[in-house]
Amino acid sequence: MYQTRIRSLFATLVFQIVYIVLILMVSRYAMLASFSEPSQLASHSDDVQRMWTTGIRYDLRVAGMLMVPFALLGLLMAFSQKTWKVMRVCLPWVFGLLAFIVAMVAISDYYYYQTYHNTFDVFAFGLAEDDTTSVLANMWEGYPIIRGLLAALVLAFIAGRLVKFFIKEKTPHKWNVGFFVLYVLIFIIVLAIISRGSLGTFPLRRGNAQVSQLLLLNKITPNGFMSLSWAIDDHNEDLSFSPVTKAKGKQLEKALGISSIMEKTPKNPWLAENKPNVVMALMESFGSNMLQFDEVGKNDLLGHLRPHFAEDFVFKRFISEDNGTAPSLAAMFFHSPMQNISHSSAQHTKLSGTPFDVYKKAGYKVIFISPGNMMWRNLVNYLPVQGVDAVYDQNTLMKMYPESANEITDWGVPDDYAYRLAEKLLKESKGPIFISILTITNHPPYVTPSRYHPQPIAITPEVKRHAEAQGQEELNIQETYQFATDAFGQFINAVEASNKADSTLIAATGDHQMRRLKAYYPEEQMLDRAVPFYLHIPKKILDHTSWRYDQNRVGSHKDIFPTLYNFSLSDTSYQAIAGRNMLAVEDDRSRDFGYNTTLWIDNKGAYPMSGKPAFYPWKNDSGLEVKKQSQDVAPFQQARQKALPALLRWQINAHIKGFKD
Repeated sequence: MYQTRIRSLFATLVFQIVYIVLILMVSRYAMLASFSEPSQLASHSDDVQRMWTTGIRYDLRVAGMLMVPFALLGLLMAFSQKTWKVMRVCLPWVFGLLAFIVAMVAISDYYYYQTYHNTFDVFAFGLAEDDTTSVLANMWEGYPIIRGLLAALVLAFIAGRLVKFFIKEKTPHKWNVGFFVLYVLIFIIVLAIISRGSLGTFPLRRGNAQVSQLLLLNKITPNGFMSLSWAIDDHNEDLSFSPVTKAKGKQLEKALGISSIMEKTPKNPWLAENKPNVVMALMESFGSNMLQFDEVGKNDLLGHLRPHFAEDFVFKRFISEDNGTAPSLAAMFFHSPMQNISHSSAQHTKLSGTPFDVYKKAGYKVIFISPGNMMWRNLVNYLPVQGVDAVYDQNTLMKMYPESANEITDWGVPDDYAYRLAEKLLKESKGPIFISILTITNHPPYVTPSRYHPQPIAITPEVKRHAEAQGQEELNIQETYQFATDAFGQFINAVEASNKADSTLIAATGDHQMRRLKAYYPEEQMLDRAVPFYLHIPKKILDHTSWRYDQNRVGSHKDIFPTLYNFSLSDTSYQAIAGRNMLAVEDDRSRDFGYNTTLWIDNKGAYPMSGKPAFYPWKNDSGLEVKKQSQDVAPFQQARQKALPALLRWQINAHIKGFKD
């Protein structure tokens, strides 16, 4: 009976492996079909083949690892009639549950990619670290949760029924003992090989997923389980800090092509005597991928911001440093590549060189305003540690403006209340004030106040081609985007009409691209990460500073505060890292690039930060699209792309843990 039971067990395990692999393969095919263009794949046929062969190896590895415990347990439990009966009863349920989990991971990975244009990464932990109730509410409203659950349950039911068939009691049939032992050994060896994914020195690893210069193929080669495993590793690393050496920092600076991470603003006696106020707004989902659909009078996405976009400085070849609110906020305001720093082991550590620190030391009152709840990411406690004098969030705003309580959504009160408070603080300030604003309205569930009367919006052909949402939902998304920009525009109007008009710098950018929009890679890979950098500098300040505006200069979040420092502070040292003044008379050639964790851009084109090294030239002299065909990347550029993330991690470790030498 033992031999018969083991053969039934192994047949069941083989079925379950095939079943799991098929689910993951179908998921990969769905992603390939939904997120790629046939014309793209036609020129990458060899890469597509590598994607499938490597992807199936990843699928087999996951399925094999899931089956190893049952193989080992079954070899023991098959000895006894009683324990074998327990196993026969339990396996259909257990394997049905496994099939359900596999299906849910595959479905979730599909929609995660649809939303963030990436498979599971460290940002996925926002479900636990953000306002979980709000995140779940948004998921319920924006995604087919019920259909996904039903599909997973059907797959689980099928798995359970078939496992019950395979594991049922069979007529005993005894093999030669030697042949049976060989059969068991071969099965265990094969199971070990597929669980390892390789016959070579190393198991199938993360680097094996880089099969093409076409990013989509690299993203979908691993399945959701592998991506989730790597995300967990990244998340654990994201929270670790350790001492560094000064020599390593110099080595990374040299590889990046800069002489120092520190810079200093020029001596400017007028600025020293007339320190201007500075307002920096990090706007939720203020992405250029949505802004490209703006059409005056037809699909108005700027509202009252439009005249300011026409009159002031706007850099459009500009990208966010990361692809979520928390990581972009951490990168800009804390110089941290670790998005969880505000609730990590370093949450009580004061960082030097941050914008809060620089302005505080320069004699500014430092304010942070958000219409959301700043218990999010522990910011209400972390910001004061970093020198912020006052933190105002939705709770403050609802007390100051009671009507806002009737307009609260899952994420907070409307943005315009934050701007009203900023206007009030500017008006009342007796000395220079630095105000940071983090907006939230342009976020699911995409609701604007009933008092708001939108400008014309429409689902134009280009919107329809890119939109993930349809009909009224897409119109709601566009109206919310317009509301956010309009509120910011009205704030600028109010400041310009006040007695602080000549003494207030106002800047804004997006925290990341607009969600729920498709991007057609590779030509739209830069557009998919692009956010505008808007900058209003009063004429009186421009008259007392040197500057030159080139709207085609490329940049990213790293360049915002170096630019603001140069128009607000005299003879002041600051940590630039790789950032520079975007309005410098002579651009800094060592820093004239934009950096996103997934993409690097310069005046020649775009370079993906992962996959096989590739360079995509700009399609024209001023647009945001690149050519479809890639070129080789110089070794120096490859070294720079590796050096900057390492330098960012090095400097945050230096601030928190210090130096070994």
